[in-house]
Amino acid sequence: MEDKLHAELLTFATPETTFEELYSHINEFITANGYINLDFLGNLGHSIVTDKNDRIYIEKGNKAPLGSVNCFTFEPHIAVSGSKYGFKKENIYYFKGNRLVEI
Repeated sequence: MEDKLHAELLTFATPETTFEELYSHINEFITANGYINLDFLGNLGHSIVTDKNDRIYIEKGNKAPLGSVNCFTFEPHIAVSGSKYGFKKENIYYFKGNRLVEI
């Protein structure tokens, strides 16, 4: 499922896609596939910055476009609904022109 989520990110995200749009789309994808988001803050990743206090998150309400940051993590922490255990796969992405690529 984590591989499917990362593949979905690559097909969905554009530089103009907002962090919130990505958050909503991926959470719907997670739920539609029988999983839940376990992240304690509910986000799915964040921008890569020098100071962690400057991070912006893939979360509800963040209207910044993905292309406004140099790169970002995508790290959905998910579990099968009703399971005691979850898992996470984290990769870092950036835009090369209009194409999202993994570092």
